Parts: sequence; structure tokens; C-alpha cells
Amino acid sequence: LDFLNNAPIAMHWLSGTGHVLWCNQTELNVLGYTKEEYFGKPIMDFCPDEQDLVLEIFKTLGSGNTIKDVPVRFRTKDGQIRELLIDSNVNWNADGSFRHTRCCIRDDTNRKVREERLQSSHTLPTPS
Repeated sequence: LDFLNNAPIAMHWLSGTGHVLWCNQTELNVLGYTKEEYFGKPIMDFCPDEQDLVLEIFKTLGSGNTIKDVPVRFRTKDGQIRELLIDSNVNWNADGSFRHTRCCIRDDTNRKVREERLQSSHTLPTPS
């Protein structure tokens, strides 16, 4: 259990309605929430600017597909935006119904910040 809870990558399970069923301590650390603040809540509460994308992800997963490296912006407890990359598929019940997602999440925020700084440093000023 320690292997999952303290893995170097964030992980969570979502119900078919998009509620957080479980996550590891790594995910709680990345986002700054406690279990009580995170478990049982709709994932939409934590990525409010990405509702259309999250719905599209659920459609993709619900049709039996796997997603890989899908960028989703999450809001931390202190209001910061974290740029996360999500890999996910579904754990199905024996009767074929949706049990829960299996999501692995990597924090891509620092890479995005470096990329934006590099782009802005290469932007030539426009003549007046």
C-alpha cells in the first residue's frame, strides 16, 4: 500500500459520475487538499476551467478507450493552477458496467513555465 500511496506519480480513481473515490498522498500533496476535502467530491470542483475537456475525457474512457498525456489544468487549494498530464483507462465490473477510472497524473507545470519563458525571451519586439 505504501508503494501506491507514496508513489512518485499522482494517482486517483473516479466514479462513473466523476466523483473522487480514492487518490494517493502524492496527488493530495500536489494539489494541497486533505482527504476530507478531496474524496467524494466531483473532479470538476478541482478543474473548473476544464469542464468541456473533462466531459470529453469521460466520453473517451466510457467508450473503452485509453487516454495518454492529456493536459488538464487543476486548481490547488491555495488557488494556483497546476498543469497536469493525465493517462487513464477504466476498470470495468464483471457485468461490463463502469467501476472506476484509473488515472496517473504527472505535474507538467514547471516544464510549461520554462517553455513560456523561453518563448517570451525569443519574441522580438515589434517596431513602433
